[in-house]
Amino acid sequence: MQRKTMATFAGLLTSLAFGGMAFFTLVMAPLVFGKLGPDQGGRLMRDAFALYYPVMAGLTGLAAISAPPFWMGALLSLVASGFILAHLMLRPEINRLSDRRADGDAEAAGQFRRLHGLSQMLNLAQFLALFVVVFGMVNH
Repeated sequence: MQRKTMATFAGLLTSLAFGGMAFFTLVMAPLVFGKLGPDQGGRLMRDAFALYYPVMAGLTGLAAISAPPFWMGALLSLVASGFILAHLMLRPEINRLSDRRADGDAEAAGQFRRLHGLSQMLNLAQFLALFVVVFGMVNH
């Protein structure tokens, strides 16, 4: 593909990932927990995250190999790697700790809070990185 077409493709994928993250965080999560409460909402979000991470990894991974400037591709690769890490390592452990917490395990509750906080920090870092890339693409 031509360089401009690849840059447009990378911009589209990056924008989809950025918008998807914003929608999921700012609209879906509050709506789900607000309407369903912590127990049912948590179960629904667990299922949603099982799809969210691979989709976001795919979008940002494809954008990484399509992005023309090296720094954008490198940053997008880090973001994609974060989604893979969250999907394969953080999500299963968070789910396990959530189940133990629901069974009344106080130690698991503390571990859950810490690991969930870590996943939120990772998500924020990824969101900010995507913002930087989108801003860079608009001004490139």
